[in-house]
Amino acid sequence: MPDSFFFPVYSGLISPEHKESIGPALWEFLWLISKTTKEIVEENETWGIVLGGKPIKICEISNDLGGSERTAKRNIARLKEFGYIETKRAPYGEIYRVRNSKKFNKKRSAKNGTSEQRDVPHLSKRSAKSVISNKDIKDIKRKKEGERTMNDLQIENSSSKELIKNKYLKRRAYGFDLSPGDEQAIDRLVEDALPVEKVLEWIDEIFDEYKPKHRMDRIKHFKYLEVTILDKWVKEQQPDKRQRKDIDWENL
Repeated sequence: MPDSFFFPVYSGLISPEHKESIGPALWEFLWLISKTTKEIVEENETWGIVLGGKPIKICEISNDLGGSERTAKRNIARLKEFGYIETKRAPYGEIYRVRNSKKFNKKRSAKNGTSEQRDVPHLSKRSAKSVISNKDIKDIKRKKEGERTMNDLQIENSSSKELIKNKYLKRRAYGFDLSPGDEQAIDRLVEDALPVEKVLEWIDEIFDEYKPKHRMDRIKHFKYLEVTILDKWVKEQQPDKRQRKDIDWENL
């Protein structure tokens, strides 16, 4: 049995869409994430390289998981079909890489399979910081639209970005992270100051109306949504072009 260690997994995995897509292949997917040793960026997408690019045989996966090679092979094929991983044939197995494994976060380090230890403040200290007095609440209520600080705007933009990001990941239903290109496209929409409720509504509309040409055809980049959302926004802002007819009231 291999040595045990901690490794990070993105919480976005816990959703109905990913549960349906990954299904019984969850353990093979976790095995690949745990064996990811480095990450690279290709075409604005982050890939986790499993065991440094060493060829892996199906029997290595099935032996660690305690199942049959047939089951492991079927589940690996499922992960490839739904875009969670890619493989490349090699003389002694296959080279695996995980799409957006998010194992190596900038704020956390994973070295030799262990995550960085962080100091956790005492509960009483944390509670004291989170208490809001009645005076604070009144001050917040007194704030007018024109009195918003730069910090207020940053918080607002951050919240909008998270809402858009989570909606996109939920509807995309594969992978657990955004590519740098996706991040930039969402940032541009937030900077355009479009109503976030409209953006979320249009994301649903675009996914609902999208008709894939085959089982591998899907919306792969947020830029596709960005262009369509901007088109919808411009169209909504245009005045009604229909000419108003002059009514001859005397001859009515």
